[in-house]
Amino acid sequence: MRFPERWFARSSSVHYSVRRAAAILGLGEDAVVELDVDGHERIRPDRLAAGLDRCAAAGRRPIALVAVAPATSTGLHDDLNAIGLFCTEHGIWLHVDAAHGGSALLSEQYRHLLAGIELADSVVWDAHKMLRTSGLCAAVLVRRGPDLPAAFQQRGDYVFDDRDPVGFDLLDRALETTKTTLGLKLFLSLAWAGERGLGDYVGSRYDLALRFHEVLSSEPGVSCPYVPESNIVCFRVGNGDQLALLDRLTADGRLHFGSTTIDGDRYLRLVVTAPDTDEATLAELIRAIRDAVPQATDLGPVRA
Repeated sequence: MRFPERWFARSSSVHYSVRRAAAILGLGEDAVVELDVDGHERIRPDRLAAGLDRCAAAGRRPIALVAVAPATSTGLHDDLNAIGLFCTEHGIWLHVDAAHGGSALLSEQYRHLLAGIELADSVVWDAHKMLRTSGLCAAVLVRRGPDLPAAFQQRGDYVFDDRDPVGFDLLDRALETTKTTLGLKLFLSLAWAGERGLGDYVGSRYDLALRFHEVLSSEPGVSCPYVPESNIVCFRVGNGDQLALLDRLTADGRLHFGSTTIDGDRYLRLVVTAPDTDEATLAELIRAIRDAVPQATDLGPVRA
């Protein structure tokens, strides 16, 4: 059964799980409406009102707007301040996918990238993305405390009774009755490095991504569509088949990265996360590019 009058709004770069969630809810994937974006697939706040009018004319009522901080594909951030103010004005639930970049809040150097996240009604955050925590270690955070347990109002006499729970009980704020204590993993990371140590680690990965961009963008035949805002670097080598090139670059297992599309074009996508990714890794990547592309054989010495 489909309920087309209810919809989610999102940017074209938001995680595929948003469409999956709409399908699981029974709303259908068509209930997810893509918003107007710029050339790098970031939501255009100046077009939000037009998008809302367009959906209202079609008889649709908003459930939520989903913004990214950053997009898992490009590593770029939506303007959370502008989007949050729009959602507040129009009474729209704002959900921010900060699964990848929420940990930048621990970095004094990069936390500004998430300015406006405090306007979100809900946020998803994965500690296993950037905080050297084993997966899975994810959390859904809400601005108003009662909102999360309010989503779980089912009853079962064999589990619930009318007494207040003893101690801290997560039963009324999770899908699973039995749930692994994911928070222990994050606690151990914090006990080992502390907030400042983990924030410095996130900052070091973002810094190194900028270094990768600097070197790659100066390499003949390599183009980068934008300066990275996180630890994700996108680039193209020449104008040929990027997927075929990806297979050649990663065939021997020394390098590992993937690809994505931006505004319909295929790009190679590198995520600087592992603690042993360093300048030597960058030099190896440049060598691999030159070995894989015949016209790169006379480009001079590798710049690390």
